[in-house]
This record gives sequence, C-alpha cells and structure tokens, in this order.
Amino acid sequence: MHGEIWQKAKEELAKKFSADIFESWFAGLSYLDGDDDNLILGTDTEFAAIWIRDNYLDIISNQVSLAAARKINVHINVVETDAKALVQETSKSDRPRVPSQPIEYRLPKSIIPHNTFETFVVGESNRFAHAAALAVAQNPGISYNPLFIYGSTGLGKTHLMHAIAQFVLKNRHDARIVYLSSETFVNEYVDALRENKITNFRKRYRNTDVLLIDDVQFFAGKERCQEEFFHTFNELFNSSKQIVLSCDKPINEVSDIEQRLVSRFGWGVSVDIQAPDYETRLAILQSKLADIPESVEIQPEVLDLLARKFTKNIRRMEGALNNLIGYATLLKTISLEKAQQLLADAFMQEEENQSIDIEDIQKKTADYFKIDESEMVGKRRPASIAMARQIAMYISRKLTTHSLQEIGKRFGGRDHGTVMHAIRVVDHSINHDENVRRAVEYLMKILSV
Repeated sequence: MHGEIWQKAKEELAKKFSADIFESWFAGLSYLDGDDDNLILGTDTEFAAIWIRDNYLDIISNQVSLAAARKINVHINVVETDAKALVQETSKSDRPRVPSQPIEYRLPKSIIPHNTFETFVVGESNRFAHAAALAVAQNPGISYNPLFIYGSTGLGKTHLMHAIAQFVLKNRHDARIVYLSSETFVNEYVDALRENKITNFRKRYRNTDVLLIDDVQFFAGKERCQEEFFHTFNELFNSSKQIVLSCDKPINEVSDIEQRLVSRFGWGVSVDIQAPDYETRLAILQSKLADIPESVEIQPEVLDLLARKFTKNIRRMEGALNNLIGYATLLKTISLEKAQQLLADAFMQEEENQSIDIEDIQKKTADYFKIDESEMVGKRRPASIAMARQIAMYISRKLTTHSLQEIGKRFGGRDHGTVMHAIRVVDHSINHDENVRRAVEYLMKILSV
C-alpha cells in the first residue's frame, strides 16, 4: 500500500523537475517502511539524505500526502543496501589478483598525508561538506560535479580536498590527481605563455581524473586566466572528470568573475563550512593530542582554554596547540597558567580579530540612519529601513567571519538567501547611488577603528 503511494508520488515528482534533478535526488529514493501517518524513504549516502531533507522534504511530503489523500510525514534515512554491497564485492572480484601487502601509490607533493577523512573531525558546522566530499571521493565524476566548497580561512576546506585526493588514489592507484591553488594555476599559465609551452600546460590540466583547485577567488579580475580555466573546466566536465573547487565565500559574492564561470561552478553542488561549535573545537584538539608522545602532557584545562579562545579559525587554534606541544617537549607538562603566559600574544591577536560584532554593526548603522535598533531584526520593510538593514548585513559579511546563515539568524532569523540578496543590492547601490556609497564607506571606517 505505502509502496504504491510512494510510486505514485514519485511519478508526479518526475513531472515537476528536470530529468537531471530528478535523477540526482529522487530516482534513487526507495520505500523502506511506513504506517498510517509516516513514510520512510531510503537513500544510499549521508550527503544525499542531508540535501534532500534541506531542499526537497516539504515538496516530497506534500506530494506523498496528495497521493495518499491524507497528511503523511516523510522521513529520509541512509541505507547501505545489500545490492550495493554485492556490486562492490563483484567489482572487486573482477580485478586482477594482487599481493596481500598494501599497494604503494605516489601521493602528489602538494597533498598533506595527514589530511584524510579519518582525521577530519565532523561536527554540525561541517557535516554537510564532509558528506558531500566523501560522496564525491566514492564516485568521482558521477556524484555532484563540480563540488564547490566555501567558507572562511582555516575551517577545513583544504583538508577535505586533500582527503578526496587520497581516498581516490587509495581506491584507484592509477588515477591522475592534480591539486593546486588558483594562484599556482595563474602563475603556471603566465609562465607557459611566456615560454611558449601552452600545449604542455593544457595537457597537464585537461588530462586529469580529478582536478582540485583551492581559493578560486584569486581568479578575480584575471580575464585571460578565467578564459583558460573556462575551457579546462568544459573539457573535464564533458569527459565526466571530477572537479573540486574551494573559495572563501559563495562564488556569486566574488567580484570580477565572469558570469559563465559562476554559472558553471553552480552546475554541481555548493556546500559551506562554518565556524565549529565549542564541542567540535575541543574534539579537534583532543584528536591532535593522540599523536604526541606519552611523556608530553597537556592538561585538560589547557584544551578547554584553547577551544574557548579560538572560535573562528581552526588553523590558528591548531597552531597554538602545536606551539604548546613544542614547549611541552622541554617542560614535560603545560599547566593552564603556563599556557596563558606562552600564548598571551596569540590570545590578544585573536581578541582583536573578533572585536567587531554584529550587534555593534547594527547599532552604528541604526544610529547613522536615525532608526530604532530593533528595526534591524524586525519585519517592517519601508524602503529606508530595508536599505539600512541590508547595509548592516553587507557590512557584517565584510567585517566579520560569520557565515551567511549566522548573519541571517542575527537579523531576526532570516535565511542565507535574504543575506545574499542584501549583499547584491548594496553592491549594486554602491556603484549607482552616491548616498549609499558614502554611508557604507563611513560605517566601514568607524567600525574598523
């Protein structure tokens, strides 16, 4: 009965979405169980389950309820099917017999061996990005191509990219993997032009199985490099080769990137990594301690101190811990008092980096536009209030490390799409409205002091 309801709903969903979207998210959903009020559907990856819950669950629930002629709650579970396991086992048996010892493979020098999925600490702030990266590593060129990962510096984008490269190489020792920063791509392209070696350059980057490019915001304003990468992207994508990109912000927030590249970067899936919560930060520190000699002791209160002081940049937090570990090899143990003494300058710099908060931005913006501060989180939308609110969102994105979701929450529970729209509106107004430009420049100046 419930299986028939799902089949009927599935047929209607196929009519509502394009073939690509239906095949990506709905075709693989299978009926698992159900009762009078609930229907449980299964998919084979955690990433797919998260994406469907976040983006399509309401639509699926409505369609199922229509098919059943009553209200039905839909649940999406992750299921490792026996059929999938059988396919994997069969594919293994088809491979040539190899010696029992591990097969060695050459890791590109740019990949850090420690950066694997096993060493990546998963929390609520990065669970979606981790699931997407793992799905891509398991099915390169098939699942979510390209994968676009964005987030502030030091949150784990590079770690995930290295993890993808290592996972693919462990399972396909002959895979051609290239990882580099966009800055390196630009420099090598310029060298190739100067030395008349553009053919070799293209051969290197267009004959890969997985191309991973870090920090694509560096492409901004470099028209010829964008042109070259545009054709490289097309060549790889049309050959079903995997492309993974990272950026410090959503691609549509990066100025001076050609629209056709922005469009292509959105063909696959974009995922963000946010600043981790306290529990995740503490877990990261504890995992780092697992590798140090037993003779070296870092007291638990020290880890608590680091997890509370470094809230936005995990790389700086890990750097601080590494400094303490270095001292501990000489002192044998690091107490809370000693840690505070040794890291005083680092703590002071971290506090300076976090001195601007959204509440300050809201207050200063409200004062400038002579409106009540409560309007920043309110629902009223007169033009004067809406523009002031949008400018405050714009400045919050520019001067803080908060994610789009975090900014939206602090502005009355708005979603990240509203914040992105505000940023686009203010960007446009700065170039076309002298009053807006002056307001933004003034507020940025007084808030940066």
